[in-house]
Amino acid sequence: MDKGRPLNLVWRRTILDGVSEAQFFSHTLLARLKRPLRWIAVEDQAALPEMDDLLICSFGDCGSYLRELRASGRRNLGVLHLGDELGQDNIEFYTDADYVLRHYYRPGILCQGGLGHDVAWVPNGWARGVGPFAAEHHLPFEEREHEFFFAGYKGGEGMQLPDRQAMLEALTMLGRPATVILTEGFGQGLGAVAYAGYLGNSKFALAPAGNAPETIRFYDALERGAVPVVTDGEWLHAEDGIATLGSPPVVILKDWNQLNKVEGAAYNEVLRGDVVEWWTRLKDHLSARVCEIIETSFAV
Repeated sequence: MDKGRPLNLVWRRTILDGVSEAQFFSHTLLARLKRPLRWIAVEDQAALPEMDDLLICSFGDCGSYLRELRASGRRNLGVLHLGDELGQDNIEFYTDADYVLRHYYRPGILCQGGLGHDVAWVPNGWARGVGPFAAEHHLPFEEREHEFFFAGYKGGEGMQLPDRQAMLEALTMLGRPATVILTEGFGQGLGAVAYAGYLGNSKFALAPAGNAPETIRFYDALERGAVPVVTDGEWLHAEDGIATLGSPPVVILKDWNQLNKVEGAAYNEVLRGDVVEWWTRLKDHLSARVCEIIETSFAV
């Protein structure tokens, strides 16, 4: 198989600047590719490149660009569909691609035979500054200072985040020590390194839903060895999603009122090790799967 042809990741520059998980793509999802990766950032008003072997990284519909490339005879065209947290994007453009990788689990659209190609879920992954972080360097569970940790936006006027409000109310009722750092909006507050430091010194990382049940903070916690605490949802059990190797062995609550059942004293390094081991296997599995999808497209 020809390994000389590079995979060209095409981004609008403002998208690349704003996607905090960009390093996760190269360090994890694309780590098994044995071919060069070229990151091509294009200004918003500039023409997108016309070439073969593209992975178009886009929020929303990039169908017009795909169709232009098809009309000019270009081949091996993949899409990394970012965002779509609410599952409301028009995904008809998937039919114009040779393969699609997408964030946020959305039942009923993955690996659709009618498309003639793969549509595969991939996790958002850890944010820039949080990973990559080797599991052998994690602080042991019993040495972590913070039992519960949450830093983020609780919602406000014009943006209601009920799961986060319910979590905060449950913490108040619980009356146990918790480190909570609230911010004025998404992406504000702690810097990446400080945030990673808190996660690496926390036993349980509270990961309530934001615009979607699946959140970046869930993966941030996994990478830093904190045990995510979430409320139950379909995405946690999706065999064509995150549960491809079995449902994650994290703390899954029916609702936040069950937070009183989460006891650090009843948890231990062995149980945390199960979470770390599962996350390590999942990253490896997804990397192999993404490599297979992309290399299959190169071979056509």
